[in-house]
Amino acid sequence: MEESVRRERGGNIMRRVVPILLGVLMAMLAAAFLSSPPEGEAQSQRKPGKRASTLPLIVDLRPMFKEFGLEPRSQGKRNTCSVFVTTWALEFALAKNLGKGVPLSVEYLNWACNQVINNRTEDRGQFFHDLLKGYDRHGVCPEQDMPYADRFDPQLEPSARAIKTAGQVRARGLKVSWINPWRPQPGLTDEHVRQIKETLAKGWPVAAGSGHSRLLVGYRDDSTQPGGGVFITKDSGAGAYTEASYDWVKTNVGDVFWAESTPKRSTKRR
Repeated sequence: MEESVRRERGGNIMRRVVPILLGVLMAMLAAAFLSSPPEGEAQSQRKPGKRASTLPLIVDLRPMFKEFGLEPRSQGKRNTCSVFVTTWALEFALAKNLGKGVPLSVEYLNWACNQVINNRTEDRGQFFHDLLKGYDRHGVCPEQDMPYADRFDPQLEPSARAIKTAGQVRARGLKVSWINPWRPQPGLTDEHVRQIKETLAKGWPVAAGSGHSRLLVGYRDDSTQPGGGVFITKDSGAGAYTEASYDWVKTNVGDVFWAESTPKRSTKRR
């Protein structure tokens, strides 16, 4: 009899205690859930400010130009800045493809462009798109096969060797991509500037067309400069590296492209 009473009392206690314990447990779980941020928010708090598209503050390709032996050259008194810039963009892409630098002929590319636009009389300034059409049709030979002349000679023609080696360079399959094709009025957007910086960060110089065209070979973010930084340029007018602010490039540059290639694969065994 006593044993039966004890069992009944124990059962009554458990029936009262279990709901209380379950209520406490549920309250604890609810509090923990409400105090925890969503998964995406928690991850952003653990990794503040990190984005896949973040660009480095400084990019400088000049050491690579030096390694390839492709240092700045002067255009002299001729109106050939865009020809130099296009040639430099192509020869850098070729250097990455070959694993070594081969200076290319500004004179040949100028001749090739003149064939496309049917110019035989003057040493006029050239447009990037016409120069690239000349390259597509005739290629470009090494500098040694058609050296740059101090003056324009409308009678100058490439040798058979120059034509042959120009075809060999073209066969390398250098690829040209446009950030901003030519338009009558210059001017770039912030997005154009971002794409230029992104291309430089990937290791490819960028051809910038303006009243005086230059090859952009790096950049440096600097809040003290107009537009927030400067581009490092390979400048045939100065025959040296110069700088141009982001603001100057946005205001004065029109057509923008870059050339790239498949880099040479290493033959070293691991």
